[in-house]
Amino acid sequence: MTDAVTAMRKSLSEASQALTGGDAADAERRARAITALVRAERDVAEFATAATGLENDDEELCADLRRRLVEFAQADLADAPPEVLERIATEGLRR
Repeated sequence: MTDAVTAMRKSLSEASQALTGGDAADAERRARAITALVRAERDVAEFATAATGLENDDEELCADLRRRLVEFAQADLADAPPEVLERIATEGLRR
């Protein structure tokens, strides 16, 4: 995280200098870089949070995946229409 903070501070300082120097386009470009860094940090934090939650549910996720694979195979063998197969693959059957 310190690298990201350092990069954001540097970009912010450079954006401020560009704006003070009258280069609004460069200041805007640097501001967009800061925004991208903040988004990336947020995305990484969200991913880390989601991954932690998933680790606790490994067995449940595996069981759901096995159930969906069986349902998909059975539906495919029964010549189910493509939209049914797609629904099973993307969200599973809700019974």
